[in-house]
Amino acid sequence: MNLLELTILLSLPVLITGFIFLSLKIKAKNLRFLLAFSAAYLFAISVTHLLPECYEGSNGKTIGLFILIGFFIQIFIEYFSTGIEHGHIHAHTDSCTKHLPLGMITGLYLHSLLEGLPIYQSGIIVNTAETTVLSTQQSLIFGITLHNIPIAIAFVTLLLEHKVSRSKTVLLLIGFALMAPLGCFISYILNSVGVQNYDGFMKLSFGIVIGIFLHISTAIMFETSENHKYNIAKIASMIAGVLLAAFIS
Repeated sequence: MNLLELTILLSLPVLITGFIFLSLKIKAKNLRFLLAFSAAYLFAISVTHLLPECYEGSNGKTIGLFILIGFFIQIFIEYFSTGIEHGHIHAHTDSCTKHLPLGMITGLYLHSLLEGLPIYQSGIIVNTAETTVLSTQQSLIFGITLHNIPIAIAFVTLLLEHKVSRSKTVLLLIGFALMAPLGCFISYILNSVGVQNYDGFMKLSFGIVIGIFLHISTAIMFETSENHKYNIAKIASMIAGVLLAAFIS
């Protein structure tokens, strides 16, 4: 895929979703179900598809180290983003509604930028006797898009709760939607200028993204209700996400 196609696939669903929820409101409970579905999908493709692909033909210890780095990078990011990647959309105090949440925006943008780094030329389509298996690139695109749709809802909702104007909210939403394509563009530039060991860079950035995926997905799936119990609807959402991953990968 070229950069234009990648930009459209990564940003358009986020923009459409965000624009819809500029006017609509979603209950936190319903957003949690959507997050649980996307988290289970991310976890399933990470374990069954992305991890084996990343380790193939690579130094296992190095890849494992960068997966851990990605895991802890996400912990660091959430110090600033306050967990909006998990769908947390509440303001912490009354004063929170009176200023632009710059830490949250910066953390969320960085999260999305890192996810986009390994997408450019990250995989090839594998032909079998009966069907064409989705490439690693396609799996990443679908996973990131599915993950970013509920985040776009949470992002727009939280900005409006912070009394951010609709025009600023739209601009910030566009910025968020373009962060993953910007990650692709950075990889494209590095490839174009002939950076030494570009394939190695892609493998390591791939490992970082897997670490981010593992942190995000497990954090969402292991979050329980206030009485520390899972409900049937959330379990069903997670099972559906795993089944989707098994079906398309």
